[in-house]
Amino acid sequence: MTNSTKERQYAHMAQQLQVLQANLAETSRQLEVMSRQCNKNIVGQLGRVHASWFMASNRHFEEEMLGRNK
Repeated sequence: MTNSTKERQYAHMAQQLQVLQANLAETSRQLEVMSRQCNKNIVGQLGRVHASWFMASNRHFEEEMLGRNK
């Protein structure tokens, strides 16, 4: 291979690496956004599940207590 061919190939590879680096940076930014959104949603979902369990256990406890008093 001649020197000019190698130089062209190296230049093309450098350009490809720049594109790859830019794509990886964008992917990283998108993952950070997704992570924040998921964490926000997960915390809300866990709060709803916890509240549901609390209400169900409270209802069950009240029914058990009322059932025993009858």
